Amino acid sequence: MRLSEAVATRVKEILRERNMTQAQLERLSTIHHGTMNDLLSSVYKTVNLKTVYLIIRAFEMKVSDFFDHSIFERNDIEVD
Repeated sequence: MRLSEAVATRVKEILRERNMTQAQLERLSTIHHGTMNDLLSSVYKTVNLKTVYLIIRAFEMKVSDFFDHSIFERNDIEVD
């Protein structure tokens, strides 16, 4: 699993938990629709730290809470 896939999985999980739409997250985070689609579809191998930070801030979470999840504890996460 690539890091971008792990981030996308985590974002989708939080969206479901909060009964929030992608459009709502886009507005709160000021991330363009195309960029959010690319992130949630894991189009790219990498993920931009600024984008992740804007999403975390839109969720009103601590960075540590976002990454404190079993998906980020996997040993097979590719970061290339």
